[in-house]
Amino acid sequence: MIPVLASLNPVFRMAAERHDLQILGIVSTMLFVVAFLGWTWFAYAPSHRARWEAAARLPLEDDAGGDA
Repeated sequence: MIPVLASLNPVFRMAAERHDLQILGIVSTMLFVVAFLGWTWFAYAPSHRARWEAAARLPLEDDAGGDA
């Protein structure tokens, strides 16, 4: 617990602790949104289109030396 909170009224202490948790929730949500937008940009960027199309064709290509 934060030392300043020990001297507070119990109601104010509870509100301050919830505020800390609220800030944690806001920060973690913002980090998730930034990570999601970065991943989405990476996946749909025009510069990666050829890479994803080649990867999509891999299961359809014949394996030259396989035992299947």
